[in-house]
Amino acid sequence: MSAYIIFNYKILDRIKIEEIKGLITPILEKYETEVIVASPVKAMEGEAYPNMVIHKFNSIADAEHFYYSKEHQEVVAFRKSITEGWATIVPGYVEEGM
Repeated sequence: MSAYIIFNYKILDRIKIEEIKGLITPILEKYETEVIVASPVKAMEGEAYPNMVIHKFNSIADAEHFYYSKEHQEVVAFRKSITEGWATIVPGYVEEGM
């Protein structure tokens, strides 16, 4: 079953945010993830931070392996210094009985 890591955040340092792409691209390639969403968002209900990135993985295990990897944790530390927000992991939808 596929899995997704969702990042929802507000950018605190627009100059340094450009560095994220260079840091994360080789890690995304290594862990064979697909970027599904990387754009501003508009909340329809409740409150949300203005930016969202969603990565698709083949499984929860693959998503967790990526997220907790040493190289990604280095990016996480940098990202947390220039953004405010949250991250979560969710499984892909599978109908019961399939």
